[in-house]
Amino acid sequence: MKLICASVHTVNRAVSHSQRVLARPERVIGTTALAGVAVNCIIGSGIFGLPGMAAAIMGPAAILAYLLCALMIGLVGLCFAEVGSRVNSAGGLYAYALVAFGPIVGGIAGTLMWVANAVVPNAAVSVLLLDTLASYVPALGGGAVRIVTLFAVYGALAAVNIRGARSGARLSTTLVVVKIAPLFVLVIAGLFTLSGPNLHWEQLPPASSLGQTAVLLSFAFIGIEGGLNTSGEVADSARTVPRAILLALTLVATLYIGLQTAAQGVLGPRLAGEGAPLVATAAAIFGGWGATVLSATIALSVAGYLSADILGSPRILHAMAERGQLPAGLSAIHPRLKTPARAIGLYALMCAVVASTGSFRQLVLAGASGTLVVYLICCLGVFPLRSRNVTSGSAPFVAPGGALAPLAASAIIVWMLSTLPVKELGAAASIVAVSGLAYTLQRFGQRASAHRAAVAPSNP
Repeated sequence: MKLICASVHTVNRAVSHSQRVLARPERVIGTTALAGVAVNCIIGSGIFGLPGMAAAIMGPAAILAYLLCALMIGLVGLCFAEVGSRVNSAGGLYAYALVAFGPIVGGIAGTLMWVANAVVPNAAVSVLLLDTLASYVPALGGGAVRIVTLFAVYGALAAVNIRGARSGARLSTTLVVVKIAPLFVLVIAGLFTLSGPNLHWEQLPPASSLGQTAVLLSFAFIGIEGGLNTSGEVADSARTVPRAILLALTLVATLYIGLQTAAQGVLGPRLAGEGAPLVATAAAIFGGWGATVLSATIALSVAGYLSADILGSPRILHAMAERGQLPAGLSAIHPRLKTPARAIGLYALMCAVVASTGSFRQLVLAGASGTLVVYLICCLGVFPLRSRNVTSGSAPFVAPGGALAPLAASAIIVWMLSTLPVKELGAAASIVAVSGLAYTLQRFGQRASAHRAAVAPSNP
């Protein structure tokens, strides 16, 4: 394996032998397509159940937790926009951490990304899709039909994305338009039919309740990094990445706040006990057909998330293999289609296998803390990238306020992590510890091999 250098120029050149002889990925993804992928990755399944859970903790004041999450994700988004405009290598947050802090921290971030932030949440969301469809097709509720369907869904998604990044991005953009349109209709209709007293709250909630609710809602806001995994195929990343992040986060925050307001205003105290609050809101406004449309929207939302994730997340495996941190075969680019076909195929297979077991609830919970750790790494990575003046060739985007955005984002993340149960923190810490040890040993092994190779000619 290669000795990994921390400079961006070496990182961009440090590819395996197979990568040198094969075609590079095409840079064909623009602002709208990248924003569409990011929105699909953010709006998965959480928002369809979280309004009721948030109301159960804070009542009408739950809107404050949405604003806090929007602030945190907005600050993180500014950091992502800056590091994304400075580093245009494939792999998204993994590549950013690698260039900023070197292969050990980069390996930790990459492992957290594809374990805690990719495979398990993807599998959980696909299970939600089949559970939703099972109310109409009972055979999907379990058994061989369910397993065959899971593998068929992932096979189809893999085939679309193996064909090319443009095809995968086009599918994600189409699905995001289809799935958010009914949600915006629900917001508009709800604002015209809500009852003002249902939104009234008399005093500020305790800080502990606000923190607990914000951590809960972070599940719905996390995901923008999924779109950034395609950084190696983004055209003019210094301009495209910041614009796409701003567009995606503005759209998502507006939609989420509108949905919580509409649901609280229409359902009132009933919202806290609803397992499917948006479906209940649609039924209260439009009747039975509204609930049916929202159920279909859930299915489309999950399908959109899966499509976007299969486009972005395999690039983490590809990028880690390209830099010698996973088997070299995963770095191969298809000579005709110019996509990381092996990485896409393996990732889809892993998701299908995990989804078919259905035993990953604790990993999904641990995934939130793991993702926040990666966010923290990338926010702090702004500082070394600035100090070394790392650029991708054109003038980078610089987050306004100097050190304010990365420091504020980091502080909020640390505070949110401190509110998590020990079990969830322990799971993320275990991933960090195990992957950190593995990549440290690999680093020492690479240095030892390089040293032996350097002194070998002097020995008889």
